[in-house]
Amino acid sequence: MRSKPLWLTLPLLMLAALGIFAWTNPSYQKAFEAKWYYVTGDYENAYRLASEAYAMDRYNRMALTIVQQTRVARKYLAYIREGEDFLRRIEKMVDGGALGRADRARIAMMCEVMLDRYKTLSATPLTDEALVRRAAKVRDEFATLYRSLSKNSLR
Repeated sequence: MRSKPLWLTLPLLMLAALGIFAWTNPSYQKAFEAKWYYVTGDYENAYRLASEAYAMDRYNRMALTIVQQTRVARKYLAYIREGEDFLRRIEKMVDGGALGRADRARIAMMCEVMLDRYKTLSATPLTDEALVRRAAKVRDEFATLYRSLSKNSLR
């Protein structure tokens, strides 16, 4: 009968000790802060802090995971930003009047680049779903634009 409370308190004590270790260890403090930045979408600060935390303690798996996840997220973010920049350029070309053969070829090349770059992106189960959806939306816009260029041909 006396051993039952011991079996209940022992796991709680071990959990508390792990918690105290994590909150007092500078590497884990940085990893927790990096996790916060990752969750809020500040991937640059998350990457910086997680890299520092991992450099302090090579056994800090939380920091390593955040480093890897922020690399993936930053690739998605770079793809989205470049796609939005290309779409603005294309919009300026279209607003300038009739598109010539050179403009159509330039737009087709931008579409091909963005469609090929999307194939290099690879999400993990921890990748932010909003980023994956935004990247897919950008890819879809370029695919639609490329199909419309193909229909009108580059004649």
